[in-house]
Amino acid sequence: MRTRQKGVTFISFMILAAMIGLIGFGGLKLVPIYLENMKIRKILNDVKVEFDGQPTTASAVRTAIDKKLNIEMVYSLRARDFEIESTDSGLSVAARYERAEPFIANISLLATFNDEVELRK
Repeated sequence: MRTRQKGVTFISFMILAAMIGLIGFGGLKLVPIYLENMKIRKILNDVKVEFDGQPTTASAVRTAIDKKLNIEMVYSLRARDFEIESTDSGLSVAARYERAEPFIANISLLATFNDEVELRK
């Protein structure tokens, strides 16, 4: 009586390992981008805590953002890249940006971020 072989063949195992390796490599390329985004969200929240409920100007907010970017060592964005708009209730401060990270050959991973806080008067 013949028994059936169970398990994964060597070729199947190599294909599975390659797929897991590619996904892991992509994750490793994206981790620094998301860590940087966490710093930017923290900066926006710090600005909200500092200026919320007080009359302020866009230049004062931009100066505070610039200082916080230096403290957090975020070099890919500058204070002028933040969008500061006047609204009926105060100021809207937004960081809208994209990061492309080279992956393999001419393939890149793109992450798009849109973080915003509202500063009330």
